[in-house]
Amino acid sequence: MLLLEALKVKLVVLESIPTFLKLPIAVTCYWLQSTEAKAKLQHLQALLLGMLREPLHAIINNPGNEDQQRGGAKMLYEELQEVKAPMRPGPRVDLDTAHVFCQWQSCLQMGLYLNQLLSTPLPEPNLTWLYNGSLVHGLCQRLLISSSAESLLSLCPEAKQLYEHLFNATRSYAPAELFLPKTKSKSKKRKQKKKVSSPGNTADSRHWCARSNRFGLLMLESLEEHVENSELE
Repeated sequence: MLLLEALKVKLVVLESIPTFLKLPIAVTCYWLQSTEAKAKLQHLQALLLGMLREPLHAIINNPGNEDQQRGGAKMLYEELQEVKAPMRPGPRVDLDTAHVFCQWQSCLQMGLYLNQLLSTPLPEPNLTWLYNGSLVHGLCQRLLISSSAESLLSLCPEAKQLYEHLFNATRSYAPAELFLPKTKSKSKKRKQKKKVSSPGNTADSRHWCARSNRFGLLMLESLEEHVENSELE
């Protein structure tokens, strides 16, 4: 109860969650409540889809399951493995997305420490299966461009049901704006203003200072902006 109180999560929310995912889901609920985390729907979906790899692997390697059940799980697992493969030339990594996932990893790390301090009231997850950076970034891009979580999960009904449990548990802690219809981003307008602004303005000064900070890249809106600043330097 002390662990869940610290994470601001009610026990009833975790009742339908598999034991090995209770701690990661509780941490995710805490992360969604943080005002620092600028999470979007595709970030949450990518994290939850990534958590399905371990149960999918279990279904595939359980000889007691029917061939059709294992076949669907194998197809979805291979689809996720394809997303996880090294990225081919294409869209660069989105720095805002990288920042959001770094925040989630930080919350997970602190959650693991607190869980250990309290003599592990919740089982610790297998971190190798739980999170893969290439996978979640690839899923974010796919969810934005062409696919939906539902279309991916249609390959395996068992994984779809588990995903729905995970999503419903976290949804109750997510801010309402996470589920609002997508609107046109204002980032392009901000970039245009920065291009026509003089080198001595406040925005440019902030970016020049940011380069002395090893975390400064997380403050930039795009890699293109970083390249432009490097060329100026």
